[in-house]
Amino acid sequence: MEKEVSKYKIKIRGFTAELGEDLDDTLRTLITTEMDIESFEYLNNGDGEYDLVYSAKQNGVTIVKQSEEKVVKTKSKRRQSQKLRQALWSLNPEEDFYEKQMNYIIANIEEIIEKNEANTT
Repeated sequence: MEKEVSKYKIKIRGFTAELGEDLDDTLRTLITTEMDIESFEYLNNGDGEYDLVYSAKQNGVTIVKQSEEKVVKTKSKRRQSQKLRQALWSLNPEEDFYEKQMNYIIANIEEIIEKNEANTT
């Protein structure tokens, strides 16, 4: 049975970003951040309709903007391995794809490093 959704919501868990500088509390602040959707649930409204609530967790770089001149970029809280996993999953969310690509990276790590070094010099 398909559920009739009346509202879509997002719940952001544990959102914290370390800033490298002070903010001006008199200005409006725009915050942009990378998030992973960890789960979702249908909440029954009791009237035959449901709210679809996504649960998200901050996982990447956050940008705090107070004006065109004042933009603060925070550090990602994720480990490099998490960033790699997310990059692969954004290309194809299938576990088989992830396993195949990780196996390739591990088996060819020296060649990958050599190519990267050649491209950065």
